[in-house]
Amino acid sequence: MKTKFLGIAAISFLLAFCFTGCKKDDPEPKNIVKLGAQANTSVGGFLSVSEKKVYTMQEAFQNQEKIDIFCFYEEGVNNIAIAGPGTGIDGIFTGDAAPQNWDVKNLTRFTKPTVDLTVADFDALKDGDAIIETYFNAEQTSGYKKAKDLKINDIYTFKTEGNIFGIIKVTAVQQGETGFVEFEYKLK
Repeated sequence: MKTKFLGIAAISFLLAFCFTGCKKDDPEPKNIVKLGAQANTSVGGFLSVSEKKVYTMQEAFQNQEKIDIFCFYEEGVNNIAIAGPGTGIDGIFTGDAAPQNWDVKNLTRFTKPTVDLTVADFDALKDGDAIIETYFNAEQTSGYKKAKDLKINDIYTFKTEGNIFGIIKVTAVQQGETGFVEFEYKLK
């Protein structure tokens, strides 16, 4: 009787382990990034899209060739905005590591999508979807070196100097020099 009980207990344990140990189909991980404006000391403000990594300004200075997007605040003009180092934005950041002092200044262009996209349309996209590239409006790029006055649920497309196409949806904003922007992004 004792052997039978131990056998049943062992099989029960094995079955329980197998069923609880199986990984459920997790949804695709999201690329969500929070970038701090120029005076935000708790959140890095510089993004390497290819690495999917956020840097502080000092770290970004040491990795200039990798930086595609940064966050800044300019009251009443751009408010909370994002741009690339090649934008030519001057006088916002201070110190030797400020982007205007960099040797490598990657230019990232931002446009509104070529079609009206809803938040649900954005949410349905996946990293790697070929359609993401078609949403980038190449005809708008002459003046679109930044996405400014960002608000929750704004949707922008972008193209990095390294020819990476992406699309962003703003998920949170805090105005001010110590503010931030948070967005989800998907890459082609």
